[in-house]
Amino acid sequence: MKIFNNWILALLFLQSLAIAEPAKPAEEKKAATPFEVSDNEVKMPGVTVNRETHEIRIEAAVCLQQGILEYVVCKPGTFEHEAIFTTTAKPELIHAALLLSGIRPTPLPRNSPVLWWGRALKQKASRVKIEVEWKEGENTKRINLIKMLQSREDIEEEDAPAKKLQDAWVFAGSFLHQNEQSKKPIYAANLSGIIVGIWPDPSTVIQYGIENGNPYEGNRLGIEINENLVPEVGTKVNLIFSRLEALPRKDEE
Repeated sequence: MKIFNNWILALLFLQSLAIAEPAKPAEEKKAATPFEVSDNEVKMPGVTVNRETHEIRIEAAVCLQQGILEYVVCKPGTFEHEAIFTTTAKPELIHAALLLSGIRPTPLPRNSPVLWWGRALKQKASRVKIEVEWKEGENTKRINLIKMLQSREDIEEEDAPAKKLQDAWVFAGSFLHQNEQSKKPIYAANLSGIIVGIWPDPSTVIQYGIENGNPYEGNRLGIEINENLVPEVGTKVNLIFSRLEALPRKDEE
């Protein structure tokens, strides 16, 4: 029943976006990559959902190896100077994949995130685990995304280890933005290009759930890249999203 409900939610979400999208030429519709559904997987352009493990795989590439972060994953041509990865996968499809995997959004308020910080982490069904997988020679490496980040919080000694960050990703789910001309709703993350964010932005799909301050207002505020663990710029990776508290496998339900 849970799987059926997840499908209904995802299909309703995609249907609402299909209604909102402007009409496309027949040639473009024909060229669009169709969704593929098998017993084990649901494949969308750039996004794959494993129906047994509930894991979501997103094709991405490294765009930054050192520096301050305001985002982690974005679309090309947006925030590559302050994010680690870019992906051409549509944010709306990532949203649908998260719904299919049984993860529920806890929206970030558009007016103020202050109340959201404390509430979001308590929503177990919204918590997301993010891992990064890539090839290094003949070996495949897979690590938790949080290890690629480090806090810039004040420490007593310069040589002391940076504060360990909490694994606190939350499916915020962006929002529907009304186009002023057409008066039709558009998925906001499709416009902003923000898929995984640290700086609070209501358009992001997945938001870091702990406030870390503005990195441009202090040397030890915010989050930066742990460059020792991020592969070279241009490296192709898979971003793997799953519920932080794993759902039962298909064969266990």
